[in-house]
Amino acid sequence: MEVIEKGDKSYPKGLLNESKPPKKLYLEGNIDLLNKDSLAIVGSRKCTEYGVKYAKEFAKEISQKDIAIISGFATGIDSVAHEVASRYKGNTIAVMGAGFNNIYPEENKELLKQLLKNGGLIISEYPPEKEVDMKNFPKRNRIISGLAKGVLVIEAGHRSGSTITARNALKQDKTVFCLPRNIGESKGVGTNELIKQGAILVTSPDDILREFNIISRKERFNTLKEEQVVKIKEEYLGLYNFITYIPINIEILVKKTGISISEINQKLTLMELEGYIKSMPGNNYVRL
Repeated sequence: MEVIEKGDKSYPKGLLNESKPPKKLYLEGNIDLLNKDSLAIVGSRKCTEYGVKYAKEFAKEISQKDIAIISGFATGIDSVAHEVASRYKGNTIAVMGAGFNNIYPEENKELLKQLLKNGGLIISEYPPEKEVDMKNFPKRNRIISGLAKGVLVIEAGHRSGSTITARNALKQDKTVFCLPRNIGESKGVGTNELIKQGAILVTSPDDILREFNIISRKERFNTLKEEQVVKIKEEYLGLYNFITYIPINIEILVKKTGISISEINQKLTLMELEGYIKSMPGNNYVRL
């Protein structure tokens, strides 16, 4: 086991943006995973077949692109994401809500052994002897989102732990992805609401890989051809680089660019008139 304190060079920079970053981090396993690009995959403990299916699909495809999968080691979607990522690449990070001597849930002890055996990493802000206290579990969500480059919410109910993680990510200026669900489905209330608030709707792992700028050779070749044809004016380039083929909300553009809402509105209008981008419902924008 290793211990990293706030102020150490190895302390994850993503956690420093937190209002209350952990003073210490206790780690066991592959410490190098802290420096890898990573995606948090979270979702309901009482998950549906729909949730399991897509948690497996996304965890497999994303981890095979050498991106670490982070989650909270809970039952349901968290466990599925850890298990699949561990099976295919070993690049998975489990953030615990208690000390290492008090693994929760107990039924995940075998999963923990598999995770560590395959080169994964476990993290806790609590010393090994810290007992399980359910009040501490929501606190770990800020660590999950802080370590990750983005957060994918597979399915979530109203005011669930997954939506807490997603909202933490938004506060940390991280990208949040959500799978859509039919209106009226209890496990889709949280994800649909997050999409309304600006989270990116995704239907395949490629949507996330493009956001992470990890695309296939064929896609890269096509992108290069498009860039040769489309010449972006210098005054638009800084803003244009944040707009992809996946809808992005104007509020996220304001956060990412640091440009005022009035200036961004003006540039977006001109860029659309000149054929660079297209406006979508809900103040979202995509490239053409």
